[in-house]
Amino acid sequence: MASRHEEKYIIDYRQYLMLKQRAMQLLTPDEHGDLGSYVITSLYYDDPFDHALDEKLDGLPEHSKFRVRTYDYSESYIKLERKDKFGILTQKQDVRIAREQIPALEMPCADLFDREGEALVAQMRAAALRPAVIVRYRRDAFYHAGSDFRLTFDLELEASMPEIAALFDPAYKGVPVLDGNSVIMEIKYGDRIPSFARKLTNVNCKQLSVSKYALCREIFL
Repeated sequence: MASRHEEKYIIDYRQYLMLKQRAMQLLTPDEHGDLGSYVITSLYYDDPFDHALDEKLDGLPEHSKFRVRTYDYSESYIKLERKDKFGILTQKQDVRIAREQIPALEMPCADLFDREGEALVAQMRAAALRPAVIVRYRRDAFYHAGSDFRLTFDLELEASMPEIAALFDPAYKGVPVLDGNSVIMEIKYGDRIPSFARKLTNVNCKQLSVSKYALCREIFL
């Protein structure tokens, strides 16, 4: 399973507009959504003791999260994903699932998944994971065709209670998590970041040490 670097920064809206303009000139918009812009909604899971949340808030360099993710509220492409983080290195395992399989993630005896999916589900059940929060935001995504460099901007971050229906219904409105002037920029790459990409994203900004999951969970604590 390949690892990649993932850096997160908080930028203001003016910087976002400037960097997006640069990205439009040098990078390719993601093929999903409208010119690389789409809504991501994720249902995150945690155990009864909130270990995933505490590991992130305590700043532990290694931690894992499980989530179900949809894009633009569609039922046609739903992912169950495990994300492991080792400092700024990340690894992901994911499988496609159907909407009717989501409730079965919490059922100890349900057998509705293929071999790859069952391996992830078994890990969730062993840890007694249950839905913890809905995280939603609009993402503008760009990539460089000549390398594995990827640049994303996440706007309008909001949190809501962990209801499956919220994955598919834009009418479920959440609580805003960041002020309207703040945008999360993520820089993703493999072994090394291309020199032009570092110059492209060179702005005065603060690196984000807390995940979107932790930010959204804190709203309800």
